[in-house]
Amino acid sequence: MRAADPSRSPVGQRRSVLIIAPADDPHALVVAKRLEALDAEAIILDSALFPSQWRLTFRTGRGEPLRFALGRDEVEVDEERLAGVWWRRPRRYVASGDVKEAHLRQFVFAESRAAFEGWLHCLGDRVINPIAAENAASHKLFQLQCAAAVGLTIPRSLATNAPDQARAFVEANGQRTIYKPFTAANWQLIPTQRLSADALGHLDAVAYAPVIFQEEIRKVADLRVNMLDGQAFAVSIRPKSKDAPLDWRVNPACDYAHHVLPEPVNAALVALMTGLGLRFAACDLALTKDGDYVFFEANTGGQWLFAEIMAGQEISWAFARALLRPS
Repeated sequence: MRAADPSRSPVGQRRSVLIIAPADDPHALVVAKRLEALDAEAIILDSALFPSQWRLTFRTGRGEPLRFALGRDEVEVDEERLAGVWWRRPRRYVASGDVKEAHLRQFVFAESRAAFEGWLHCLGDRVINPIAAENAASHKLFQLQCAAAVGLTIPRSLATNAPDQARAFVEANGQRTIYKPFTAANWQLIPTQRLSADALGHLDAVAYAPVIFQEEIRKVADLRVNMLDGQAFAVSIRPKSKDAPLDWRVNPACDYAHHVLPEPVNAALVALMTGLGLRFAACDLALTKDGDYVFFEANTGGQWLFAEIMAGQEISWAFARALLRPS
C-alpha cells in the first residue's frame, strides 16, 4: 500500500514506514490508511516472503555510515526514506520453493532471521518495538519482576514444572487458583482458566512443561491499557453475565468503555515501559471492587483495534504519528 508524500527528508525523498505483518492483518491495514492520510508511504511486508520475494542489502565499514536497501518489484526503501518500522505480527521466514531439503530450509530460515533482525537491531528506536527490548519483554516472568519493581500490584504467582510445588501453591490458594501458558500456541487461543477439579487431577502433567499459576483476582472489570510512547489508552471490559469466562478474550458479550487511570497507576505503567525499553505494549490489568489495580502482563503484539472501535480511542492515528518519528 503506497501513497504520495509531500513531507520530505533532507534529500527531498518521500518518508516511508515499514509494517511487518501479513497483508490482511486488520491492524496493519488501518494504520497504513492513517499513514496515507498523513501523506506518508506505508509498506506492509509479510516476513514469510523473506528472503524468497524481498531483497535486503546492508552496507557498513570502517568510517562509513550505515546504508541499506530493502525492496521488492517496484517498491524500495533505504536509510534516508525510512521513518519507522512496526514489528506488528512477524511470521516465520520461508525459503524459496527451489530449496527442497529440510536441513537446508532450516538453514535458510536461520540465516534470514539473523540478517533481517540484525538489520532491525541497527535501527534502534525507529522500530516499534526495538528488537532487543521486544525479545526481553516477551518473557512473562521478567515482566512480573519489572512490574513489581515499579510499584504495580501483581498477583501471587508460581511458575514451575515441579508437581509438588504446584500442589502446594494450589493448596494455599484453594479454589482461587488460575493457570495460563507462557507462550501463545499457533493453533488456537489458550485462555487463562480457573483450576477445575478435573485439572487438579492432572497436576503431574506440569512435569512435561512449566505452567504459570496465580491467585485469582476478584475483579469488577478487566482493563486493556494500550501504552504507546508514554501515552495510555485504557478501556474497561465488563462481562454482561455473571457466569462469563474468566478470560475476556473468549467472551463476546462484554461492555467496553474509555477508562481514566489514576495518576500513580499511569505513572507506574510509563515506568514499566521505560524499564522494559518498549514503545508499545497492550497491558492487561484487573480493577477490584476496592479500587485496586492489579497488573497481569504486557503483550507487545497485543490487539487494540477493538478498543478503537468500541471505546472511540484514536489509537491508529497515534500509531501512525509515532511511526513517523523516533520516540
